[in-house]
Amino acid sequence: MNDKTSLPNDLFQKLFETAKSAMPDNLPEDVRKNVRAAIQDIISELDIVTREELDTQKAVLSKTRQKVDEMEKIIENLEKSLEK
Repeated sequence: MNDKTSLPNDLFQKLFETAKSAMPDNLPEDVRKNVRAAIQDIISELDIVTREELDTQKAVLSKTRQKVDEMEKIIENLEKSLEK
């Protein structure tokens, strides 16, 4: 998996444990490894970000929104002063 689509190990482990609990106990180890590999392949193709990355982007977006609001007020005041 590349860094962009990698998941934290604990999340992957939770997903694998859920899939593992659905498999019979007598399933051969090579089948289990194949299931794990298949899950890993599927996850690596998803466009997933961590909670930390999401929170960081939300903070950046909030700060950007604040700047845009400030700039809109400045433009509005400049337009009013030009109308006079």
